[in-house]
Parts: sequence; structure tokens; C-alpha cells
Amino acid sequence: MHEKEEDRKEIRMPLESVLSYNVLKDATCYIREKNPASAIFKKPDSIQDLNANDAFEALLIHVNEKLDYLIELLSEKIGRKVYQHQARTTDISAEGLCFVTSDTLPEDALLEIGLVLPSQSHRSMDIAAKVVRQAEYMVPGTKKRLNKVGVIFTDILPEDQDSIVHYIFQKQREEIRSQKNEF
Repeated sequence: MHEKEEDRKEIRMPLESVLSYNVLKDATCYIREKNPASAIFKKPDSIQDLNANDAFEALLIHVNEKLDYLIELLSEKIGRKVYQHQARTTDISAEGLCFVTSDTLPEDALLEIGLVLPSQSHRSMDIAAKVVRQAEYMVPGTKKRLNKVGVIFTDILPEDQDSIVHYIFQKQREEIRSQKNEF
């Protein structure tokens, strides 16, 4: 993948993570599957009537908040799609990512991607993407040839994009700190 510097306007950071994906026939095949916990579990109305100043009722409120968090985590796993292919990401930006796969994907192929950021291992992002470039990739230290695929996001939730941007900024801060420590 030979890219000119002006072709890469966004900030990219290395990302080594597992990526799952399906190849779609067309854009109408992409359906975001997101089962909010409220659709699976009904929240009781009576918890709002508890008094936080009473020690026992405050404990019940605290337990209820913990249970809400666990239910959100579980519902995230319940709503996950089944993906046919797996790959390894190489880098990411707020607008797209690159990954390495043994599959050959046609340019302009539409994908649905399941992505988990290392900083949020409990949460899978469901993203639609389009292949914009592909090149042969030699696995370092081997004779194995794979394909390095570049995609742009075509449908991503704002909170998922925010998580990606936060991840990128976090990694940049870590790099700056490590460079300062070297001097």
C-alpha cells in the first residue's frame, strides 16, 4: 500500500486487535444489531422511591446501579452478530482502519465489522465500512503473503467514533510521555 502523505489527512495510530467482519452484497444488507438492556430487562419503577439518606435504601440503590452496569455488559454480548471472517488490525483513525487478512476483497466491497478496542474489551462496536484499497502484505520473518485492506467507515455510531478518537488521543499521550522520559 503505497500512499502519499497528502492522502492521509487524519491521525492514525497503530492498533493490533482482532477484527471480525462479513462481506455484504449491498448497503441495504447492513443492519445494526443493538439490543439495549431496556428491551431485554424492564427496570422497576419503585427504585426511584428509595431514600438515599437511609443506609439500607442507599445500599439497595448502590446494588441496583451495579446490576444495571452488569445488565448493560450482558446485553452487549447478547446483541453481538455472528461474523464469518477474522483479521488483525494494523492501524486506526476516526474515519477508517487497516487490517490484514488472508481473504482477497474487491475494491468498493461493503463490510460489516465487529471491532473491540483494547481499552474497552467489554464492548464490541458494530460498524459498516467500504474497502478503499488493498495490497499484498508479507508477514515479517515468514514467507506468508496476506492482504492489507484499508476501509473507511460508512456507518458508525457517534459514541463508537468518540471511543476511537479517545483511544487515539490516549495512545498519543502515552507516546509523548515515553519520549519525554527518554531525554
